[in-house]
Amino acid sequence: MASTFQHRLVGTIILVAIGIIFLPDLLDGQKITYRENTASIPLRPALVELAEPVNFDSLDNEVVDTELLIEPAATVSLTAVDKVEETVSTPKSIAKAQKLVPLVKPVEPAKVIPPVGNSWNIRLGTFKNSAAVDDLVKKIRDAGFDAYRLPRYKEAGKLNRLYVGPNVNKNELKRLLPKLQKITGLKGVIEKFDPRDK
Repeated sequence: MASTFQHRLVGTIILVAIGIIFLPDLLDGQKITYRENTASIPLRPALVELAEPVNFDSLDNEVVDTELLIEPAATVSLTAVDKVEETVSTPKSIAKAQKLVPLVKPVEPAKVIPPVGNSWNIRLGTFKNSAAVDDLVKKIRDAGFDAYRLPRYKEAGKLNRLYVGPNVNKNELKRLLPKLQKITGLKGVIEKFDPRDK
């Protein structure tokens, strides 16, 4: 009984293998092939012969028309040259040029941004109330300091950090701490400035 099962199993495997190999070719049908039209390049171009060769010796022997000759220039007397020099040497009055006005208005220089490498700023605090942070920023800017908040725009549920700066000189920021404490009543901390901070 096992031998008949084995024979059937081997037969089934052979039929499946033949089906896998030959059925795609049978079902595919006629294949369309595209042939590219190409022209062969000739090995050597054909020579083109001139109709009549030109004989340059015959051109020298032809008679030249007298009308085509250029007549010599007239002679000039020395007295006429002196008169020309006198007329050229008299200067003419030159009109004054108008003052040129530039069409483009001069551009005011933008505020200088300190280099990223060693910049510092003062963090005055972190607040949940964004309206209070906006009031403090306005108060600090009115006093003449550069103040900003992070995140830049109000976002619900986010903490708002208040900064003054940035400045390249860390000692100058240390000197500003007591002035900022008088203005805001907040004790600040000096931190490294990161422009990628959001």
